[in-house]
Amino acid sequence: MTHPTGSLSEPARREVARLREHPSLADFWQAVRSSQPDMASLVRHIAEIPAPPFEEEVRGQWVAKRLLEFTGRTPEVDALGNRWVVLQGAQGRGKRLLLSAHLDTVFPAGTDCSVRERDGLLCGPGIGDNCAGLAVLLMFARLLTQAQCPFAGELLIAANVGEEGVGDLRGMKALCERLGATLQGTLALDGGLGHVVGEAVGSRRYRVTVRGPGGHSWSEFGTPSAIHHLARVAAALADLKVTDLQRVAFNIGEIHGGTSINTIAAHATMLVDLRSIDPAALAELDVRAQRKLHAVPCPKDLQLVIEKIGARPTGNPQLTREWVEVAAAACVALGLTVKVTASSTDANVPLAAGLRASTLGICRTGRTHTLDEWLDPSSLPLGLETLALTVLTALRIFPAPDLLLPKVFVEHEIP
Repeated sequence: MTHPTGSLSEPARREVARLREHPSLADFWQAVRSSQPDMASLVRHIAEIPAPPFEEEVRGQWVAKRLLEFTGRTPEVDALGNRWVVLQGAQGRGKRLLLSAHLDTVFPAGTDCSVRERDGLLCGPGIGDNCAGLAVLLMFARLLTQAQCPFAGELLIAANVGEEGVGDLRGMKALCERLGATLQGTLALDGGLGHVVGEAVGSRRYRVTVRGPGGHSWSEFGTPSAIHHLARVAAALADLKVTDLQRVAFNIGEIHGGTSINTIAAHATMLVDLRSIDPAALAELDVRAQRKLHAVPCPKDLQLVIEKIGARPTGNPQLTREWVEVAAAACVALGLTVKVTASSTDANVPLAAGLRASTLGICRTGRTHTLDEWLDPSSLPLGLETLALTVLTALRIFPAPDLLLPKVFVEHEIP
């Protein structure tokens, strides 16, 4: 939905206006608005380092070197490959916020990650999601450091693993478990310019596998096929009835199996994604989907196995409210249309932990998750300025730390 300008938070509006005109920040804003060449170069380098699911290490090392170069601080790293530095504000104590951008892409190993130019755009797998987020985050850390961190409080600048696909938000889960009790808010960078996440879409993901003896398609005709049965199961799930009012969705994203055209399949598998912003609706959808999966009679020589491979939590939308108000004020001040969206992002995890959290879009991009993904590099300085106004305003007007009691993240199973 589009954010109505008239409902903007007045404290946020005033603080954004003050920061944009503050004399001590004039050089900082000039550097932000002149940053396109450097950020375009960063995006190119990042995009051409493959980062398939669970293989983010090489890209993570490159980003860590830039963090050290730009901030003078050696990044911390955990067992999963998350990297982060802490920027201490020059104006004393204050809030502690986590800013993050995910390292991984949806594309498998072996994908050609070359960046191409077309009509002023940069094109390549993952260039908008989330190479742009990483580039903006790195440049923000660099310019804040050059400006001697003109804020009160602390900013944790993190490049995290495991946001995409079956990564199951594992990087953000680890960061929240380690740091969550010290934070007053988290903001992830991901998505289109002007977009801000107002609701977290939760999900449950399953790998559904059928196994059997297999055989030759002629001489052993009649032996049950794993593919035939999985096809019947998939068709049953596809017939699951939902209404628009339920705000749920389901999808079969991948199907694999078999050996050859003349072999009775001994193995077949599919990946199932169930989603909702409402935890009760998601639980009900989960139960109904499981019933559908088990409802198709299974031949005695076949085995059906359902394995849970992902659980993204939902969260209280009230915990996004302050971020939405501040981001909306920043966007409107810069002439951007604000779109408050429901989405599944790294913000799901801190929201489920009781932390104030959201995700902010920072570039013009399109054809996301395809080999023709594109990015408008001229939008990057505007995305960086939106981020800077949002974060510096949040550090000033968010409630004091002692008013917040965030919980450490604990994943809750749906019954």
